[in-house]
Amino acid sequence: MTMALAQAMLLTQAMRVAAQAADWDRLTQLEAEREPLLMQPHTVDAESKALVEAILASDRELYVQVRDARDAVAVQWRQTRAAAAYAAASPLPLPNPPLQVGEGAE
Repeated sequence: MTMALAQAMLLTQAMRVAAQAADWDRLTQLEAEREPLLMQPHTVDAESKALVEAILASDRELYVQVRDARDAVAVQWRQTRAAAAYAAASPLPLPNPPLQVGEGAE
């Protein structure tokens, strides 16, 4: 059963690479592949324990990466919305209003 944990660890490492590349679709796909491996019964030995601890440590780091990316997107979204609201509420006046037909032709 340690083979499943070893495969889960490889998928976990790939998930971190996907997160660093902001490839959220790939990260989700890898997580779906990893879940059944983690849900299998595992032997309780030193090797399995070490793999589970490594996976959990990597998951904590992955959580921080995903949270930071989410927060950065949220800030960017708020700034974009604020700029759009400002632009909609206070249109800039034109420096010289356009001439109307028949004006200034005298």
